Amino acid sequence: MKILNLISGKYTPSEANEVLLKLVDIKINFHKIKNLKSQVKYEMPDAGSDARIKELMEIRAQIVSLIQEAVESNSDVEVESVLNIAIEGESYAVDHVQGKEVAYSNEA
Repeated sequence: MKILNLISGKYTPSEANEVLLKLVDIKINFHKIKNLKSQVKYEMPDAGSDARIKELMEIRAQIVSLIQEAVESNSDVEVESVLNIAIEGESYAVDHVQGKEVAYSNEA
């Protein structure tokens, strides 16, 4: 498994809003397209994508609420986002950066 630090730091509410909502919107659009392809090909929606769109819409609403809270309190927003990526069937050793497990490699 590879662990990649995608987002890390403090952002103004406007910056956090732009970065976070774009990420969520991209995922929502991905599932909308997947759902549409399923409807065209199989004449039925993709159940997994339908469920995930609903989850992502809830996450989006929570982000909007948190950003609004930061605006109202004139505060920055601290964001940490890590990607965990694995290729099935491969084993990995843990690497450490600055004392933290932040990346894995397939070198033993």
